This record gives sequence, structure tokens and C-alpha cells, in this order.
Amino acid sequence: MYSIALNEAKFVRRWAESARYADLVLLADTGSRDKTRFIAKSLGVTTYRIDVTPWRFDVARNASLALIPADFDICIQLDLDEVLPEDWREKVEAAWRAGNKWPLYRNVYTRFPDGKVRSHVNSFKIHPRKGFIWKYPIHEILVQTDNEIHKRELIDLDIDHLMDLSKPRRSYLNLLEAAVVEDPSDWRMAHYLTREYIKYKNWPKVLATAGQALSLNRGLDVEKAATNMWASEACRWLGHWSFAESYATEAVNQAPSFYEAWHWRAHIAHLQSKWQDCNNFASKILTLDRQDHILVKPAVWEWWGYDLMALSFNKLGEHKDAIKYGELALAGNPENERLQRNMKIYIEDSLK
Repeated sequence: MYSIALNEAKFVRRWAESARYADLVLLADTGSRDKTRFIAKSLGVTTYRIDVTPWRFDVARNASLALIPADFDICIQLDLDEVLPEDWREKVEAAWRAGNKWPLYRNVYTRFPDGKVRSHVNSFKIHPRKGFIWKYPIHEILVQTDNEIHKRELIDLDIDHLMDLSKPRRSYLNLLEAAVVEDPSDWRMAHYLTREYIKYKNWPKVLATAGQALSLNRGLDVEKAATNMWASEACRWLGHWSFAESYATEAVNQAPSFYEAWHWRAHIAHLQSKWQDCNNFASKILTLDRQDHILVKPAVWEWWGYDLMALSFNKLGEHKDAIKYGELALAGNPENERLQRNMKIYIEDSLK
């Protein structure tokens, strides 16, 4: 098991404890100013100090991978804010014996209070020691360098990703901008840079990088849809409503089974008081299935889709349906004061 770290003292004990059944737990410290290295060493972690200048995540991960002895078979790249379950080793070894040497597993981002998974992505960081390198300065991925064919089957393994949201993201933006300059033909980096500009509300740059990503016409249908949605959001904030609608329409054309795209189209209609359109689009939640990838938004499925249905039904005079779907929205987000107020309005309107 190998990791990189920078100032992760508050996580290192939890991380090391979860990996205690590994034959080797290796940490490549990239310049911590806190006690990360010292805590790791005290826990028996094999610790190195590496320098990566200029900083890139792929170079750091490749340096840490290179420190693993060549006679190891299975590697797991585990970040310091990730936690392995108690039975991880038996599941990984069982997959290996079955020939599933580069398996997928669930990387869990959030859970409900009862422990059930709320959001996750299928991840890929369990791999053979040889035949792999990391690529991209940020949002890095494993790339196979040999010709061996891997089954890539999903195994019953959940690794919890307890993200530290307090960390500054400025380096992310800088790395993404550098990556797009480095290779303007790489749609993946343009896609992620578009999303990063959303976080800074830099709407002109959102449109520019979305256009660059979409012009390359690559990626999965849901990734193209998401890029169109981000461009639509930029147009909305810039006041270009016709373009906001056009991008939203293209999003559902790219991925018609992706409810998040329909929901965004409903949201654009809602902001313009186009209630029949809002209802038609939001109601797709009743016929589409929730997908299983990083672009899924749990809130859309838990309450926001029903909220748009309730709002539009009430505006269309269908008060019983407004109450029905308002209740579903409130069940998914019971502490939301706006949803509570809306329910009172729906009930009052139904009595008029």
C-alpha cells in the first residue's frame, strides 16, 4: 500500500490503522511541515521524503510507486483521507486469484446516518506492481504500459473517502490551467478545468473552456452532458438565456438517460417561470434510473427533482400533485425551511 502526503498529521493514524494488514505500508512525504512523517514512522510506516518541483500529482505518485520493491504483486494507492475496511485484504486477494488483477471498487464519498452509501464512484487504484504509471498533473489516472488484458470487474469492496474540505484548492486551478496549456487537445483536462472555473464563478472562462472541451468531441455521454450543463450555467449567470437553454437542451441530447441533465433543463425553465416545461423535464425522475458515476448529484434524486415537480404542479393549478411531490421533497430534506414553507403554500392553495 503506497501513498503521498503533505501536512496530513490529523489523518495519518486513521489511514495507517486501516492499512495495517498490508505487507508494506509506504508513505512518500512531499514536504510536510507538521508531524506527518514522525507519526507515520512511529506507527511502523516505511516513510520517505521526496521533492517534486514543479509540483505534479502524477510525478509524485510515480515516485512513490517506484519505491515499492519490484517483487511485490498487488499495490493499492491510498490517500491519507481514505480508509480501508477491515476485510479489504481477503477481498483483494480473492479478486487476484480469480484473475481480476486490476479490479474496480466503490470509493464512498458520503453515507446516510444509518451507514448506507449516499454517493460513490467506481475507482481503480488497486493494480499490479508492474505495467502501470500515473498520468496527468491533477485528477491523475492509472495508465497501463504493458499489453496484458485485465478483466476490470467490480468487487465487493468499499473504501471510504473522508475528504478534507478545508484544504485550499488554488493549486488545483493552477495545475489544470497548466495541463490545458501543455496539451490543448486533451478533452479530459479541459473538462475538469471547466468544472474548476465553476467553483470560482468565472463565467467567461467557463464558457471558453467548455467550448474547447466540447470541440474535441470526446469523453462519455454524461461527461459531454455535464460540460454542456456548466456552459448553460455560465450563460444563465451572464444573462444569456437563449444560450442557457440551448446548452441545456444539448446536455439532454448527449445523455438522454442522465436525469441530472433533465433536472438542469427543468431548473432553467423554472428560473424563467416556464412551468409546463419545468414540469415535463423534472418529471423524468419518475421514468429514469439513477446512474452510478461521479457526475450523479444525490440531492437531485433525494429531494430537488421532486421539489421542481411540486413547484411547477402548483403553478399549473394541480395542487394535489404539488402536495404529493412536495411531501416527497420534504421527506428527502426535512430540515429545509423553504420546502417547509412551500408545503404550507401548496396546502393553502389547494383549499382556495
